Amino acid sequence: MTNPALRTSRLVSGYRRYLASADTLRFAQQVSECYLPSTLAKLLRLGDIEVRRAAALALGIVGDSSVIEPLGRALGDCDRGVRLASDDAFRASLVRDAAPVHHQQLLQIMHLNDGGEFAAALPPAMILANHAPMYAEARHQIGVCWEGLGNNAQADKAFRQCLWLCRFHYPAWIGLARCRIERNQWRGALIALERATSICPDLEVPRAQARAIRRRLGQSERQG
Repeated sequence: MTNPALRTSRLVSGYRRYLASADTLRFAQQVSECYLPSTLAKLLRLGDIEVRRAAALALGIVGDSSVIEPLGRALGDCDRGVRLASDDAFRASLVRDAAPVHHQQLLQIMHLNDGGEFAAALPPAMILANHAPMYAEARHQIGVCWEGLGNNAQADKAFRQCLWLCRFHYPAWIGLARCRIERNQWRGALIALERATSICPDLEVPRAQARAIRRRLGQSERQG
């Protein structure tokens, strides 16, 4: 069995070479040859700062559905570099959390949503969610579609379905908060914003929104 320290040093050495060269392909090959996603997830949890950064970067390349939760937890790491690398890896793993053919369909839907073509994105998003019912990001994109079309009730439902599949999906928590703000459901919006910022501490806008809602609720209670 390979010495754990040696395995860690290989990861760090590859990570340092990647930082110097930006050679993603080489780093991916080295990681794939030496590490399982489960090993990288353990290093992400237990390693020192450099090891955690390297593990997060590696998981963005070779991670599968099994590492989504460890990456979700790492979004709150004490080191900002780990948080940023984990965020990139988390988003990449969400996209890969289905069969390859579904990845391509999802990317097309995301492209339509990013361009504001919500009506065009909704039918393929619903078909994709039907074909891949455990695909959290498909549910999130349905929520984005409905929200863009002004149907906040359906968007709220889709975001909650996404969160049932992946409780660390902080963009869905933020989407849920937006829907509830639009419907004047201030306490529900506050809960959603607090969940998002507890998962990902670097979310400054949602944190500011939560403070504003707390002030609003406090004023309502004093007036009542």
